[in-house]
Amino acid sequence: MFNALGIIAYNNTNVYVEGLEKYRPIAAFNFIGRYRLVDFPISNMTNSGMFDIDVYVNGNPKVLFEHIGSGRHYNINSKHGHLGLVPVFPDGTRADAVPDVEMYYENLNDIESDPNDYVIIAPVNFIYKANYSDLLDTHVASGADVSILYQRIDNAKEAFLKCDVLSLNKQKGVLAIEENLGATKVRNLSLGTYIMSKQVFIDLVKKARATSSMYWLKDILNDSCSEMDIRAINYRGHVYPIYDLASYYASNMKMLNDENMKDFSDPNWPIYTRTYDSAPSIYLNDGTTSRTFVSNGCQISGNVHNSIIGRAVKIGKKAKIDGCIILPEAVIGDNANLKNVIVDKGARIIHKKDLEGTEESPLYIGRRETV
Repeated sequence: MFNALGIIAYNNTNVYVEGLEKYRPIAAFNFIGRYRLVDFPISNMTNSGMFDIDVYVNGNPKVLFEHIGSGRHYNINSKHGHLGLVPVFPDGTRADAVPDVEMYYENLNDIESDPNDYVIIAPVNFIYKANYSDLLDTHVASGADVSILYQRIDNAKEAFLKCDVLSLNKQKGVLAIEENLGATKVRNLSLGTYIMSKQVFIDLVKKARATSSMYWLKDILNDSCSEMDIRAINYRGHVYPIYDLASYYASNMKMLNDENMKDFSDPNWPIYTRTYDSAPSIYLNDGTTSRTFVSNGCQISGNVHNSIIGRAVKIGKKAKIDGCIILPEAVIGDNANLKNVIVDKGARIIHKKDLEGTEESPLYIGRRETV
């Protein structure tokens, strides 16, 4: 059995997805009409042989309790592992302002009693395919105290603003964890994935808690760069980031490329999710789709191109949908014309029917709104 506890972390306030985040935590975001973001780190962990996983969430956990359930659909059997959900219960403060260290400290007794010797922490807002068993082997062989997964990027001036970046020496030792302010084109993007022994993790949590009530794990790691052996592991695969509304839109749209989707359609590395027993989608009144993901239970009477359609969506006669993300149970009226629009769950587009955003700034329609 894999000798590491998996922790799926929530994001700090530098990651903010306008509109969507108002109604659910980032872990619960819908992705390509089929998954929730939390499915990807859980699947990476279980495919790697990890069966002790805790999901920390700083928002209304209701939808995640329903989605994760017992964890059986993630190939976790409660007899030989556990998949737990740890929600933030803030004491008079906003849930999204509670540092991750505070939650780890509150659950330190459970972490200390966990039988695993290592801890692997992964975020929900970076989607990638990784074998954590191989990464743990790399970490152990290096002799480092902490390993951080990163990817070298060449568009840091205009993208990934406020995301964490690493300053490295020639041996890939981490000198600092900084915020990307867009001053330099080429940076080392932190993927928010940390590997360390359980004892090192516990010591860091206690040290951070004693230093500041507002410290996040990355803050104490940054403070410790000069006194600990913290190294970076270069990730060379595809990464689909979500740190604002535009990146959420772009990462979804990239999945319409068959080459990108191969990452998540590997039968030897499945992405697990909760499935629903719903009827197949039907096409009425000459409805058509092209280069589009369509989920079950939809009724399509219009023309849809280059889009992602969630479960139980209704698209009216002669409607034209292009470059859109339509979340579950939305209704698009007859003769509507939508381009580069994100329509949240249960919204109804029935009065003002000509709506258009851009790829760089998609238009967002809120959950259950009527337009």
